[in-house]
Amino acid sequence: MTTTACANHPDRAASVVCGHCDRPICTECMLAAPVGWQCPDCTAAGAKKTRVIRPFAASNRTGAVGSTNPTPVVIALVVVCAAVFAASGFGKTSVIDRFGLWPNGVHYRHEYYRVFTAMFLHLNFLHIASNMITLLIIGPAVEVMLGKIRFLVLYLVAGLGGNVLAYLITPAAQVGAGASGAIFGVMGAYVVLARLRRKPMGPVVALIVINLVIGFTGNIEWQAHIGGLVVGAALALAFHSASTLRRAAQEVAATVGASAVTLAVLAALLFGVAPGHVNVT
Repeated sequence: MTTTACANHPDRAASVVCGHCDRPICTECMLAAPVGWQCPDCTAAGAKKTRVIRPFAASNRTGAVGSTNPTPVVIALVVVCAAVFAASGFGKTSVIDRFGLWPNGVHYRHEYYRVFTAMFLHLNFLHIASNMITLLIIGPAVEVMLGKIRFLVLYLVAGLGGNVLAYLITPAAQVGAGASGAIFGVMGAYVVLARLRRKPMGPVVALIVINLVIGFTGNIEWQAHIGGLVVGAALALAFHSASTLRRAAQEVAATVGASAVTLAVLAALLFGVAPGHVNVT
């Protein structure tokens, strides 16, 4: 009786033929396939052609508003703001007075922490809901375009920028709170990045205009909105310019440098200028 030799091992008898190329293969070369057995070569070739499905790399991560799912840093910020809102007694007046932005307290009592803590406080359910919904809509797109670390830096620095401007030009005895400065910074960043990367930006521009009109006509601290918008847009432009540099070290240095310069300017205004000299109402 004549036996057929394995195509890969001529000294061994073949047990079956490959279900793809019909070559005879021995038991060592037999690899399970969706239908029957295949030889190692056909199995390897099929693996290279198999499409790898990445659940977070599809159209939900395009960096465009409306087609980007919630991202890690955005979710973390929403959770932090919600936790702080609950811990503050859901906007309890005594907590707002203690940690909100009070220009006189910042300058005369040296309570500089208020410029930071105020951006995580909210006055009521409507206040936090409107801010967090806006962040969930626009924030993921900006985070995808910038990356987690740069997005977080932009959010925090824009929030500080909004509060510094509010410190300078709101009534010095008034206490304010909210993440609006940071949120406007994210919106400003999106407009800049969308313009540079040719993504749709009309709805976000409209949202900015509507919120500014409401701020100017209602009982809302529009000063923080303007400050956050300007700082967020400027940082987005700086971060985008840094990303075009050829070397990674240069990109990191430019990113850190832009952030440091912005913080230095804000610190100079905060420590060097007393509130109340400019009162825009």
